[in-house]
Amino acid sequence: MKILYIDKIKVLLMMVLIASIGVSCTDEDLVEYTQQESITMDNTVSYIQVVTPVVAFQAGTEKYDISFNSIAGYNEISKIDVYKTFTDAVSATGLQTNEVLLKSYDVTATTGTRQVITDEITYADLREGLVLDGGALPADEVDLAIGASWSLRFEATYSDGTTAPVSGGITVGVLHRFAGLYRVIESSYYRIGVGPNADWSGETRFIGSVDENTFSHPDFWGNFAWAGSEFHFDVDYDNDNEITVPIIVDGLFSGSYALNCTDDGADFVSVPCEDQNVVIADDVTGKHIIKLTYGYMTEGSADPVNDGAREFYEIMEKIVD
Repeated sequence: MKILYIDKIKVLLMMVLIASIGVSCTDEDLVEYTQQESITMDNTVSYIQVVTPVVAFQAGTEKYDISFNSIAGYNEISKIDVYKTFTDAVSATGLQTNEVLLKSYDVTATTGTRQVITDEITYADLREGLVLDGGALPADEVDLAIGASWSLRFEATYSDGTTAPVSGGITVGVLHRFAGLYRVIESSYYRIGVGPNADWSGETRFIGSVDENTFSHPDFWGNFAWAGSEFHFDVDYDNDNEITVPIIVDGLFSGSYALNCTDDGADFVSVPCEDQNVVIADDVTGKHIIKLTYGYMTEGSADPVNDGAREFYEIMEKIVD
């Protein structure tokens, strides 16, 4: 009972205190902010909006576009310096170079406005001044290892003369010539010999490069979305660009185990294995063709009618500018 009594006193004291605060403020005009006033750049720091956060570097490409916007807040930016570092993909520890200024850009945007900054950079720009393990980067860009990358960061000089790093950056990743964005030009999906149940021709797929021989097929398993997951495939350059697929790295999309044409050819009764699983290179136009057949097997279902092979077939052509 004593504790309860003390708690009641505390509550009463708090009520009196709140009341006294409310009375003391009655003589002051309340300040109200509209939604529009609250988001004006007059009370917001300047920042950078990156338009090209990832740039695909592929040997033989003459130049690469980078783009970002300088959004001017109350602390106006007068100059943006872009610095570069390079991370090696060959060394086990991922050796890094020194950091060097790539380019500087004058900024004239005033508070509440935006300045669009676009530029083209070359391998010579990216290579200049960087030292990796005591030496320069390769003179010939084809000698860069797949998976290596440059990191570009921003540093701002403000109108009052102070400097500071600005959040955001650009990654320039070294990709294989077979990596990039592809358009599906033929496709089909069969479920336990019945179909086709889907045709995703016309859709686009990104093919990434893991290393010189290994490629990633992210976010999709055939026509099914698989966000955040991927399977891989290997290309055997000594055997007419023959492909081994699928290589499971993020677990199976569904079913009991994956199917491939080499080990499970008899299970593919509705989609072809012959003339599939190959890269047809076109180094003249860059429109490489990737042909894939893969699938998965479901066994031991509660309802045996659901057991059987799921077969996927797709042909993709690389999109070039």
